[in-house]
Amino acid sequence: MGTSENYLMQNEIIAKLSDPKLVQYDHTMLTYNDPTGHPALRAAIAEFLTERGNAPQPLDPNKIIVMNGATPCIDALAFCIGDPQDAFLCPTPYYGFILRDVGMRSQMQLFHVHLSSKPRPGESEPFQLTVERLEEALQQAKDQGINIRGLFLMNPHNPLGDVYKPKQLHDILLFCKKHQLHVVLDEIYLMSIFGEGAQHSSILRYKTEDIPDPMRTHFTWGFSKDFGMSGMRGAMIYTWNLGIKEVLTHLAEFHQCAASVQHSLKFLLQDKEFLNSYFLTYHQRLRESHKIVTDKLKELGIPYLHRPAGLFVWTDLSKYLSSTTAEAEQELSEKLAQNKMFIAPSAGFFGTEVGWFRIVFSRERDVIRVGMERIAKVCQEIQKSQGHAI
Repeated sequence: MGTSENYLMQNEIIAKLSDPKLVQYDHTMLTYNDPTGHPALRAAIAEFLTERGNAPQPLDPNKIIVMNGATPCIDALAFCIGDPQDAFLCPTPYYGFILRDVGMRSQMQLFHVHLSSKPRPGESEPFQLTVERLEEALQQAKDQGINIRGLFLMNPHNPLGDVYKPKQLHDILLFCKKHQLHVVLDEIYLMSIFGEGAQHSSILRYKTEDIPDPMRTHFTWGFSKDFGMSGMRGAMIYTWNLGIKEVLTHLAEFHQCAASVQHSLKFLLQDKEFLNSYFLTYHQRLRESHKIVTDKLKELGIPYLHRPAGLFVWTDLSKYLSSTTAEAEQELSEKLAQNKMFIAPSAGFFGTEVGWFRIVFSRERDVIRVGMERIAKVCQEIQKSQGHAI
């Protein structure tokens, strides 16, 4: 329950991928293909995202670049946008491997926009991202001589599970336009919004003419989370900037998705009857799994961030720390590991508040229940040693 992998729909996906139509091969799979992705797959992705993303106008398949995973998509965008030692603003806590994705080859940095569990005046929620916090971080970066080239934004967010409100996202886009910053919108959990009545403020919901700065706006999505297909290595970039699209086309030569995988993904997206059934069941299972985790947290009196999206719950275990230090957080992590339980601590997300952990619930129900009992056992033992009872 430490790695954000989706096991909830594996049987359905395996059954679908075993369909004879998906395993048929032809001569086109044995030859070189368009490095940006097979035209039929790009057309299928465009239609799928137009429908499922509630886009007001059809997505253009010619603005799509398919790559072998979200990591190379982010890496390639960073390569296009910045020079070594340039930086993206990035709200923290955040999925820690983003730093690797933008930094390993492109040698860009992430400059943290610190969010807090304790809202400031004018903020209505814990860990709320505001333009005020973005402006502060941008000024701090300038004061330190760091060249900010863009904003990296996960929507829905990992590990918070936040879905940005429409006005909130629009204000952020206006901030980026004001400062001539690129914005990379990582929407890898686009279809993993399970909260009743929750609505996604995806960039796909904008008409091109309504995007404040379309030439500096870029979108990524993939199959690893919403379809639980992290091993298949399929993802895409959508950009309105044709200059960046041209560079990405060349970079895609190094990140091509296998022809056989593209073939399977195309047929998967074209089966609308399957998709309707899939997402209906998927969202129900997300709700059920989320409830197992949160019911146990409530029973234990453990605070958590109640959010409508993602595969995880951001959970406050700080009262079980021996002190408010990174060392104490690591100590708690080790106690959990000794009880055969791994959940990722705040340090792994560059969080500034120790004691928060991400609990992944996209597993089989029996696995979730066992995992939560192991967490409870460790917490109860710590409280008993402190002389308190639950």
